[in-house]
Amino acid sequence: MIGQGAESNTACSIFRAPWVIPVCSPVLQDGAVVVAHNKIVAVGPYHELSLRFPDLPLSSCQGVLLPALVNAHIHLDLSIMGSVYPDSPASTMCDWISILLKKREKAHFSGEAMEDAAAKTVIDQYASGVGLMLDIGNLPLQRRDTTGLEIISLLEMLGPSQDAQQAVMNTLADFPSDLPVTAHSPYSTGPDLISFIKKRCRRQGTMFSFHLAENRDESLLLVEGGGCFARFLKQRGAWDQTFPVQGIDSRGVVGYLDDLNLFDDKTLCVHCVHLNDDDILAIAGAGAHICLCPGSNRFLGVGTAPLEKMLAAGMLPALGTDSIASNTLLDLWQEMSLLSQEHPRVDSASILAMATLGGARALHREADFGSLAPNRSGCFLHVQGREYEKVENAEQLLKRLTSCGRPESVSWIKAEL
Repeated sequence: MIGQGAESNTACSIFRAPWVIPVCSPVLQDGAVVVAHNKIVAVGPYHELSLRFPDLPLSSCQGVLLPALVNAHIHLDLSIMGSVYPDSPASTMCDWISILLKKREKAHFSGEAMEDAAAKTVIDQYASGVGLMLDIGNLPLQRRDTTGLEIISLLEMLGPSQDAQQAVMNTLADFPSDLPVTAHSPYSTGPDLISFIKKRCRRQGTMFSFHLAENRDESLLLVEGGGCFARFLKQRGAWDQTFPVQGIDSRGVVGYLDDLNLFDDKTLCVHCVHLNDDDILAIAGAGAHICLCPGSNRFLGVGTAPLEKMLAAGMLPALGTDSIASNTLLDLWQEMSLLSQEHPRVDSASILAMATLGGARALHREADFGSLAPNRSGCFLHVQGREYEKVENAEQLLKRLTSCGRPESVSWIKAEL
């Protein structure tokens, strides 16, 4: 029975912790989260919520409560590859792609083996605290996992030459109309196919996720018809008159994609290492989103994204791991730590928000994910570790969460219905 003055509702449990990080509001010391029917009812200081809900069962947590992480870019079908290392520090990204393709062609992985590797990755992602992810794949996988992780899947299309673009468009005409697809990148997908797929996404109301400005040679290909991607396409027999793209003006690759009407609030631009100020403003102005993958960028040696400028433009980028083929560890805690190292002037609250709210917004799932707030999902994280036990304030807590890698303990809070 709920006492006089308390709110009358069917909340089933109140979770109390030394620290609660809502993300969308200030960090709470000795905070609490009230959950009913797998939805959050209230978040606030424990002493206030205990008065509002005096008769609720109490679960005392010893660590930190925070929202589930969101991995906004991963390639599950590459899980079976393991880390594919470049031959030398002087290797180009195209050299790495060639090594990856040769390894895959030589191995002849079975469908079952690929499914198993992908499922193991999903299980590990969930164990690390990921509750939502965007998976980009070249093969449709029937994921056999029993976790609570929600996966949005997009089938990725490539077609650099005119013939390849037409072939893919013909194939897509026979696909189920509700099968979500996307394009790979400006260097692997010609303009006709990019436009075709984006129009299809708009009709479906689905996400369009796109590798953009990951490597400097992308611009050389599109503007001059040179660089490693030009050599790569010629070696693969995929070179024709598609590149360089005619009519690219001083706005470069982003201007070219803007002319293709690519950018809107359901476009997610991934990597975005080599963007200038005008590029960032154009993407932000169109309401499009950005996802950074610092671990993959470091692994391939392609550079560091201009995060500070993105934040200054009012953007909150998402965070992704990319695939294990271009990373040493698929762990968003590690990605946050890398960002902390590479961008010491960016506050820890923004970095944690990227791994939670930024991804939820980019995937249009902020109604359930990304923050601890009323009506959000009642499944969230309880993390514990010695490094959090003696923090004196919220700033110290956030710094340690975003710079120390995966916590000693990551568990899920799930209220009983």
